[in-house]
Amino acid sequence: MLGNLEIYVKILAMTKRVKRWLFYSAVAVFLLLSYVVILYAQGYKYSFKETKFLRTGAIALKANTAARVFLNSNLEGETSFFNNSFSVDRLLPGRYKITVQKDNYSSWSKNLTVEGGLVVDFSNILLLPEEGEEEQELFEEVRLLFKELEPIATLKPTLISEITDGSFVVDLKNQRLLRRIGGELEELAQNVGGFRLSKNKNKIAWWTNNEIWVMWLTDQNYQPFHKKEGRELITRFQISIQNGTWFRGEDHLVLELEQIDSKGRPYSIYRVIETDKRNGVNIIEL
Repeated sequence: MLGNLEIYVKILAMTKRVKRWLFYSAVAVFLLLSYVVILYAQGYKYSFKETKFLRTGAIALKANTAARVFLNSNLEGETSFFNNSFSVDRLLPGRYKITVQKDNYSSWSKNLTVEGGLVVDFSNILLLPEEGEEEQELFEEVRLLFKELEPIATLKPTLISEITDGSFVVDLKNQRLLRRIGGELEELAQNVGGFRLSKNKNKIAWWTNNEIWVMWLTDQNYQPFHKKEGRELITRFQISIQNGTWFRGEDHLVLELEQIDSKGRPYSIYRVIETDKRNGVNIIEL
């Protein structure tokens, strides 16, 4: 009888230890899960490569038409029905390739870096038709756009366009882009063949024989951010630029380039380029 009692006491003590262990284990698991949930809610994600939690970032897109979105060649989904926007959230910091595609349209792609706590935003993605009636309508749009352009101005007889802080003009004889401020002429660029102000006069683009440049006349308050008076070389071509103008807003340009056929005869081709230089420039051949 005494032996049975001792066994019972031992079992009871063991049961208490097990219960105590289970209780503390449950508390530890609860605290750990709570910590993970809090980190997740604050935008953190576990990186097996770094073996620690890292704050995630995101990519936001907005295109001019419905399209599919790929991340590192994997289909993520399609742009929204209402405004053709899309976002890829909870991305660990690192390099990614983002691609926007639509059948029978040009594609758009960037290799970019995502940083923790930040959103990389591309709000002016342009895809253009490459086949059928829509392509013909695009050609007609571009043809009329160049047909309706005002001639490039020279110092004589007049200036071309007035803006609040001065006037711009090209001295074709000396190939200089000038800005009149008060009674003074300020030189902005050399070897210039022409220029165009954007519709809202927030930007000015000019071209040399084979380069296209942009200067911001006001602060740009969306990505990529630019300060007033900042300027950038957008891209270079191996063939001559004949003419250019802004295309569908203030974030793209369409250029007329001179090409030579097999018999040495010149003819025009057109290229639409984005002014967003982040990780390369997308150029659409028309």
